[in-house]
Amino acid sequence: MVWPPAFREDYTLDEINFRDPYIVKDGKGGYVMTGTVYHYNYNDSNMCLLYKSKDLLTWSGPYKIVDGNKLAKKHYDFWAPEIHLIDGRYFLAITLRPEGEKRGTYLFESDTLDGEYSMVCRLTPEDKNSLDGTLVCEGEEVWCTYCHEYIDVGDGHIRSVKLKSDYSGIEEDTDRLLFKASSNTYECVRSRKKVTDGPFYFRKDGQLYLLWSTELRRGKYALLLAKSSDGTVYGQFAQEGVLFDGDGGHAMMFEDYDGVLKVVMHCPNARTVFTHQFEHPLILPLSSLELKK
Repeated sequence: MVWPPAFREDYTLDEINFRDPYIVKDGKGGYVMTGTVYHYNYNDSNMCLLYKSKDLLTWSGPYKIVDGNKLAKKHYDFWAPEIHLIDGRYFLAITLRPEGEKRGTYLFESDTLDGEYSMVCRLTPEDKNSLDGTLVCEGEEVWCTYCHEYIDVGDGHIRSVKLKSDYSGIEEDTDRLLFKASSNTYECVRSRKKVTDGPFYFRKDGQLYLLWSTELRRGKYALLLAKSSDGTVYGQFAQEGVLFDGDGGHAMMFEDYDGVLKVVMHCPNARTVFTHQFEHPLILPLSSLELKK
């Protein structure tokens, strides 16, 4: 594959080599998509890229929105970028590993959706190897829900911390455990690698749901669904089942301009260089996914 990806006006989704795709509407009838991009190894990227589309079928790009060469120190990974519009500001949550430090999710901001983003702060505790932080608003509060990696705790966690009101960091004593990888009741997760990946919140019919992913015992990556007991981030999260077990996951949901709820994930979960299979974004209507309990 070409590295770095060459600019084109006519990419199809199966030509975009992305993990962890994330799509938002641009407010002008179009969409932007970001995600994890790498060449040979998961941590060999030093950039965050964005693609643009009018129809979710053909995409132009890439456009660089974070240039690792401009950061104050060396960073690795550049995983799972998400763009959120909060209080009229565009925030980018992205997982980085600063040289000599533990991996974590960091907050960047920009005045425009597709502009260059600058670093604000770290969103996850410095003493934890963490990844895949997502943002959710609860009233006037903003929370970051993230994965505490299995490499630290064995049975991967999904945890949540509250941001300070000025977005300068996280509030002390707000870090709470939502659930562990093994809380999935559909099928046992892999015995030695209990992964938690890709949390993403959505609200539907007054309820708060959380998408997340793990690797099942059969070795397939899967998309799971959890639900808050009281419809808020403060509730207890119970497992609802599996939405997709076809070796795809790390998904998010968005509503297209026709009002259709859609899920985008990467599939397959890993590259197979001998068969020339690469991760790419897969978009499906939410209605096409059948919950398996």
